[in-house]
Amino acid sequence: MVVVELLLFLAALGAVAFYALYQIVTQVKELRFYRRNGGDFSQDSGLDKTEEWMTAFRPLLGNWPRLYLFRPTVIVVLFLLMAAKIASLF
Repeated sequence: MVVVELLLFLAALGAVAFYALYQIVTQVKELRFYRRNGGDFSQDSGLDKTEEWMTAFRPLLGNWPRLYLFRPTVIVVLFLLMAAKIASLF
């Protein structure tokens, strides 16, 4: 039973870690996209497919709030979730 619990814990922790890594990679790609375009936020990078997939509706975020507010907040929350999961072991 302990082995099953440990496997489930590691699977959940791995899923959160991979999603955090995906969000970091997407953030870097989006930063590069907008820097290449001279900071023109009127163009959409098209990298917000995960946010659309996870929600029932398209988030009502513009390009710059998604880049500077939403995704960094998601990354911080994911790291806090990982820290809480690791702290729950002790």
